[in-house]
Amino acid sequence: MPRPRARGGAAVSLLALALCAGACARGGGSDAVVLEHHGKWESGYGSKFYNVVGRLRNTSDHSLRWVKLRIEALDEHGKPVASTETYNESAEILAVPDLKQEEVLASGKVKPLPAGAEERFRASFLDEETPPFADYRVTVIETPASG
Repeated sequence: MPRPRARGGAAVSLLALALCAGACARGGGSDAVVLEHHGKWESGYGSKFYNVVGRLRNTSDHSLRWVKLRIEALDEHGKPVASTETYNESAEILAVPDLKQEEVLASGKVKPLPAGAEERFRASFLDEETPPFADYRVTVIETPASG
């Protein structure tokens, strides 16, 4: 089984990620579930980064304004050493630090996620800003109802 290497020689276990996918991807009482995710080291624009991509589903019976996720880089003991927050693809603009969330939502630039719909998400850790890690965890942390 291929094992992507994390910085410092630590390895990300695909088996652990597969076992964690359901339990680690859910926030308490969440209206969304992460269906799949994977991460790998990539390079671009002169930087090296660990890119995590995946798919999620709105499991509620109503539209969601957005799905917010936390992705944590974990050391060999499962302790978080870095984290980042991201949103479902159609709400990614909410993660832009210089924009005011209320104004973005009022502008109509964020399309609600309909009941049962699936969408992608992504997040990255820059190599030079992230301590060595052995694994990562994806957690749904916010799923507000639309309208």
